[in-house]
Amino acid sequence: MIRLENICFEYENKLVHQDLNMQIAEGQLVLVVGPTGCGKTTLLGIINGLVPHFTGGKLSGVVSVNGIKSHESSGHDWSKLVATVSQNPDDTFVAQTVEDEIVFGMETHGFDASAMRQRLEEVIDLLGLQPIRNRDLASLSGGEKQRVAIASALTLEPKVLLLDEPTRALDPVAADEILSALHRLVQDLGITILISEHR
Repeated sequence: MIRLENICFEYENKLVHQDLNMQIAEGQLVLVVGPTGCGKTTLLGIINGLVPHFTGGKLSGVVSVNGIKSHESSGHDWSKLVATVSQNPDDTFVAQTVEDEIVFGMETHGFDASAMRQRLEEVIDLLGLQPIRNRDLASLSGGEKQRVAIASALTLEPKVLLLDEPTRALDPVAADEILSALHRLVQDLGITILISEHR
């Protein structure tokens, strides 16, 4: 599902990754672990296409997902193939309520109303968001916000889901809930998940 071939990335004259080769099969959940600053977030950015297009730096090598090379795909198409959940969901939320946040990505991709409603119900059920679906995002706990961010990422039915330190600010119970939800996604949907964590 994910293939990196001879990846080298340099940022501000500092080599972040050199001769990186990696293959991840479809339907795997893979954990990338390392200390803060070792390049985990950069690796996710290389896969989702934000590096170097939005970060700057020099990237060489080949990134492919589901057999499609990133340089042969538009950013719009790539965003439907690879979804990313950042460290802090609050930084990426654009709406005020749970439902509005979940449908935002579908609206920007031109989904019709019936398709949006059906997909909204599917991800709400999948991630157990029924009790909070009408709540204001500001009133949610850290774990609830993380589940909303994951639901929002899943609405476009990506093949790959990338998560950057999804349990960073969560207590052990909330972290376990998030990890259980991710395991269910792999088992039920066959989605490929790559998680970056420092612990």
